[in-house]
Amino acid sequence: MSEAKVREVSRHSEAVQRTPSATRSAGATHPGYRREQNEDAYWADEAEGIWVVADGLGGHHAGEIASQTVVEEIQQCAATDRHYERALQKAHALLLGDEHSTANMGSTAVVLAEEGDYYHIYWVGDSRAYLWTPGDKNGEFSQLTSDHSYVQMLMDSGAINSEEAASHPNRHVITRCIGGSTNPKLEVDRVSYRWSAGQKILLCSDGLSSEVPNEKISRIISENTNIHQAVELLINAALDAGGKDNITIQIIEAPAIASPPSISKQSPDSITQNGNIDTSRNNRRWRPLLILLAACGAVAALAGGLSQLL
Repeated sequence: MSEAKVREVSRHSEAVQRTPSATRSAGATHPGYRREQNEDAYWADEAEGIWVVADGLGGHHAGEIASQTVVEEIQQCAATDRHYERALQKAHALLLGDEHSTANMGSTAVVLAEEGDYYHIYWVGDSRAYLWTPGDKNGEFSQLTSDHSYVQMLMDSGAINSEEAASHPNRHVITRCIGGSTNPKLEVDRVSYRWSAGQKILLCSDGLSSEVPNEKISRIISENTNIHQAVELLINAALDAGGKDNITIQIIEAPAIASPPSISKQSPDSITQNGNIDTSRNNRRWRPLLILLAACGAVAALAGGLSQLL
């Protein structure tokens, strides 16, 4: 879609909500063409280094309440202890305890939280986080999260492949969400990495990821250095694909303190769950040399032992 068409669509679409002016992130949400209301919610605070996308479930106002509850708990957490896993679990408890809630009222969520030049991704459900890294052609585009969904379970078991998953009739069935059940416990998944210069993270609801192929998403991000324009183009790509669901997107650029990209194509160094840097990858680099040195030492010791016996 051309820039002119993006501007034209934006002028005639009062339903689009956008993030206020920001320096290194951009976001927008649209109800799509087939939903009466927008049950998605999102929020960002660059100063605190926190971004969230929530996709409400339940229809009518139930999904809207659920996603907004998630956002409000993340907002409060950002201003206090920054324990975002607990914030999502608190939102879960609130939704389960809401006298107006039903078993169908819930929300998915994906959260990006920065800590210096590291970042943490927390998620529940099928809202996703992707990492875009500059490179040849459209760069490298990888999914950081793994859906809590029925189709993902089938893929993990080897029952279906990714092509079959894209058209599976139950691809929107999720196996874990905030609220939406009678289970008082909520398991929140997390991954942590270090930023590299030039990288971008995409947070989105399934209104984008289920409708627009990864190749097209990567190309739009690669070809549009203006992230506000990239968000607009991604929204319109989902609308062009039918706009069957609410669409919410945030793009976040790496901070200025991010380290230069590595020559290798390996993922950035990860952090363990307790916050320590995972050095296992570096250890593996030296393992062949260490094995050789140990072997040489063993041979020398054996030779010494034999000389004494002789």
